[in-house]
Amino acid sequence: MSFYEEDIPPGKPPRMLNEVLGKLLRRMHVSDETSAIGLFSGWRQIVGDAIADHAVPKRLEKRVLVVEVDDPAWATQLKFLESQLIATLRDNVGDEVESLEIRVRRSR
Repeated sequence: MSFYEEDIPPGKPPRMLNEVLGKLLRRMHVSDETSAIGLFSGWRQIVGDAIADHAVPKRLEKRVLVVEVDDPAWATQLKFLESQLIATLRDNVGDEVESLEIRVRRSR
């Protein structure tokens, strides 16, 4: 028995990561799983350091990408750049994103 098998409850076979991710992405109504994974994993390369330093993609559901920003000024900036940002996302990961929902992160 490997150390991974010790963490699995009795009677529950281990599941492959791509199976779990696929199920999650289908629940989020994402039609192209590869594109969605590319969006989240390649965010910094797609949008550039200036945006990625202040904005993080949080959720993609029904072609609406929820982006969390660290400052209200960045929310305004991303709203201004929304059409350009969506075009850039489409060029890089396909047409999974039709619009953005921008939220300002709450301070803790």
